[in-house]
Amino acid sequence: MPWPAKVIRQFEKVPGNPSEADFHGPYNRLLYTLFPPDTDFTVVPQYMPGSRESADFLVMFEVLLEDKPVFLLELKPPGDLRYPSSRETADRQIRARIRDLHGDCPLPVLHAVIAAGTKLCFYRKPRGQRVEPPLIDAHPDLETDTAPRERWDCDILEDEGARKFRAVVEEIKQTCAVL
Repeated sequence: MPWPAKVIRQFEKVPGNPSEADFHGPYNRLLYTLFPPDTDFTVVPQYMPGSRESADFLVMFEVLLEDKPVFLLELKPPGDLRYPSSRETADRQIRARIRDLHGDCPLPVLHAVIAAGTKLCFYRKPRGQRVEPPLIDAHPDLETDTAPRERWDCDILEDEGARKFRAVVEEIKQTCAVL
């Protein structure tokens, strides 16, 4: 089992055909398990307007070290993976948030994840370099999948997804420990 029983129980409570809101509790529990409140880390939920064209809100958790961002987690409903336009919007949103916050990050790399339900897409922004994975520009005349579904290549509830997520968290913690 990749996570403690209390975390798994939160994910098991997610109903069939879930909305983004159904994942607030499970990811909140997971982040507080990994970044406990008795440490210098603070987990802060953010609710920001998604775009000017929609009444939608962007839901993101930011993990802060002494009020400086060290990790971002954007939540999306699992159904968004089906549509290239929804994946593109999520990709644009996380890249914009990374761009806004990377200058405040005290670490050499700002990590971020988009969680579409339990499927994960990992991002990283090394200082002085471009965001990874690389941006795919849309072609003006052709349909271009700017955020391919294959980027959501692991599941937080499976061993590989848990391992990748934990590796990012451990890198963050180890780097913060020497600041």
